[in-house]
Amino acid sequence: MHKNTQIPTRHGAALIIAIVLLACLAIVTGMVLPQILRDRQESRLDLVRIQARQLLDDAFRNAETAREADPEFLGAALTLGPDIQPFPGTFLVTTQFANDVLTAEVQYRNVKGELLYRQTKGNAW
Repeated sequence: MHKNTQIPTRHGAALIIAIVLLACLAIVTGMVLPQILRDRQESRLDLVRIQARQLLDDAFRNAETAREADPEFLGAALTLGPDIQPFPGTFLVTTQFANDVLTAEVQYRNVKGELLYRQTKGNAW
């Protein structure tokens, strides 16, 4: 004779444990993800600042060189879009001579056109 023995199943308990673990993982992810995204955005803005400083210094030196070569040089403007630099926005670099003062400025605008960063440098010529 064959006895009908039932082996206790624990599928329900395993499912509950799996759900609890997934809920804990979702909570931890929800707490950590915003910080990771903020850090990423700050890092990206730091890179923009570094790039802007380099562009500003280069523009300043180039304007000084251009003024030495041509005393009538009054300045220039250069736009660097995302097609020629690694950032999604646009850099606008301007130099201007006025009253024997050289001023250089760099602006960085995001793809929506919002100004995210501006830096200016000036020096009497």
